[in-house]
Order: sequence, then structure tokens, then C-alpha cells
Amino acid sequence: MTTEPCLDAASLVAALHKAYGGGPDGIIFDCDGVLVDSGPSNVRYYNLLREGLGLPPITPEQERYVHMSTAEQAIDAIIPLSLRPALREVARTISYARDIMPLLTPFEGLRELLDACREHGLRLGVHTNRFDTMPQLLEHCGLTGYFDPVITAAVAPAKPDPAGTRMVLDQWGMPAGRALFLGDSPTDRDAAGAAGVPFLAFRNPDLSTSGCCCSYDDMLVALETVWKAR
Repeated sequence: MTTEPCLDAASLVAALHKAYGGGPDGIIFDCDGVLVDSGPSNVRYYNLLREGLGLPPITPEQERYVHMSTAEQAIDAIIPLSLRPALREVARTISYARDIMPLLTPFEGLRELLDACREHGLRLGVHTNRFDTMPQLLEHCGLTGYFDPVITAAVAPAKPDPAGTRMVLDQWGMPAGRALFLGDSPTDRDAAGAAGVPFLAFRNPDLSTSGCCCSYDDMLVALETVWKAR
């Protein structure tokens, strides 16, 4: 398997022209690791659960797994079956607003990119494996109102199933080849690929893709270059 390095703005322009003959008409974002840096909050949450059950902190390998999985998949991986009966009571002691939400921050340059996309008529949506915390997350990060639709694991099968990505396209009335999926994990890549949506990795050059964007500043410069050329 080959991997692609991070693309600078000029290289992103070339990739956009190759994929679309210009730029996309809509962007589908993953949430964790793409809209927000949620690594510290994920580790905090699952470590609080394990601490309440008398278990040690999760390992680096487990950290990588829970970051890209659904909550149900993460629990299956890090909580022994024999301790599951006590899990509900431990979870009640954790306040998402108090213990987890303060650790969530949007990536630098994201809002500027989203504002520019809206000004140029791009559709913006989310397909995430989060279940029921998206409204609170978007409000906390100042991102409420940017995305429509927001498809979660509460309404579609978890990625890599492409159903959620197809739901976004259906609501937009947009062919798959005119959208861009921006994600950071193999499940994002596979969901996009199964739906026929061009995929661009974000901050993860280890994905085998047509390239990787590591900076929203570079993405904004690339899109503005494409828009000016229209």
C-alpha cells in the first residue's frame, strides 16, 4: 500500500481540478478528527469509565481504535464482558458537559473555510459515527447552523457503511461525483468509496488516497484559487 504526503495549496488545486474540473459542489465532513480535535476528550471519557470499573487507562493502540469506532464498538473493545453490568452506573457519574465537552476544540481555520464555502454556495454536511452528542458539540464549538444534513449513527448504520453518505447526497439532490468527503480514517475512506464520492484525507497521510490535506488554511487557498478561475 502506498501513501500520499500532505498536499500544499497548489497541489490541492491540481487535485480538485483532476477530480472535478474545478471544485466540488458540496463537502461531507467527518466529525472527530476533522471538524474537532476530539482525541483528548475520547481518551478522557473511556479512561473515566475504566477508572470507575477499577481498570487501568487504555493503551495507545486502544486510543487509536476508540477514536475511529462507534461508542458501542469502543465499549466492546475496552470493557470486559464481566464488568458490563456495572457500566451503566459508572457512566451516570460522568457528565459529558462537565468532563468531556471542554476538551473539544475545532481545528484552526475551520470556521474561515466554512464561511467561505457558504459564501460561494457550497453545500456542507456531516456523516459521523457519533450517536446523540452532535447538537451539543456543534453549539460548544460555535458550529451550529453550518451543516445540513448532519447524519449520525442514530439515523444510519455506522461507517464504513455508505448509507449515511448516500443520505447526504439524496438530501442535496447531488450526484456522488460532485461531492467531496473529507475524513481521517479508513472507515471514512471506505464509506466514501462505496458511495462513489471522491475522498480526501485530513491530517492522516497514512491513508491510501489521492492525497492528504493537513491544513484548512491550505484548503481555503486552494478553493479560493478555483473559485477565482471560474
